[in-house]
Amino acid sequence: MATRTKKYWLANNPNAEITNAEVTELGQLSSAELELLDADSTNPSDSSWASVSRWAKAGYDFSVDAGAVSAIDLGVTIPDNAIIVGGFIEVVTTCTTASTDGGTMAISVEGANDIVTATAVSAGGNIWDAGLHDIIPDSTGSTAVKTTQARNVTATIASHAFTDGKFNVWLEYVIGE
Repeated sequence: MATRTKKYWLANNPNAEITNAEVTELGQLSSAELELLDADSTNPSDSSWASVSRWAKAGYDFSVDAGAVSAIDLGVTIPDNAIIVGGFIEVVTTCTTASTDGGTMAISVEGANDIVTATAVSAGGNIWDAGLHDIIPDSTGSTAVKTTQARNVTATIASHAFTDGKFNVWLEYVIGE
């Protein structure tokens, strides 16, 4: 009989098949290595597991939570020394604002406009129309955003209040030093 190769799958992803030649069985990992697999781990490490990325999702629904001209904390905190390497905006319902959609919104974490530059809803094909949209960090070092302390994901509305729309901000990050 032929020897069968053990196969493993990453949690919640049946398409991410890996073999025993590519993985150390979980029973052989140290407690420190297992800690690095925990999405809540915020300690940098020199081990090969240090590159595990984390995802944060911050959402907002203007029909439920209103959209006054202001800085709105989206209720998600990115940890200290996080390096945001990528992500996207998922607009579930197209945003609208008072006065001919003249309002603008930006998304930030570390500094103004670092995730999404303030963009008017009236701009053609803008980021606040329904669909998936790019953000500034695009998996390059020159666009990555590093936090200098734990920071909240913030939406900043200017000019006119937002009256409708629903969106999610998806951010991928790793923990740096």
